[in-house]
Amino acid sequence: MSERELHVLRFLATELTGPQIARELCVSLNTLRTHSRHIFGKLNVHSRSVAVSHAAQLGLI
Repeated sequence: MSERELHVLRFLATELTGPQIARELCVSLNTLRTHSRHIFGKLNVHSRSVAVSHAAQLGLI
């Protein structure tokens, strides 16, 4: 996983909404969604909550 994807993943573990995360990262919402899709694919999951849980189990966050 890239450094940027790990950074996004850490934000996904927070209470922030997608638009709030995009603003914090200074990217468009579509860019955030693309990063999220890549993260979900690499973790073989289909939702934010499962991605965060799986990433925590793997020690990524």
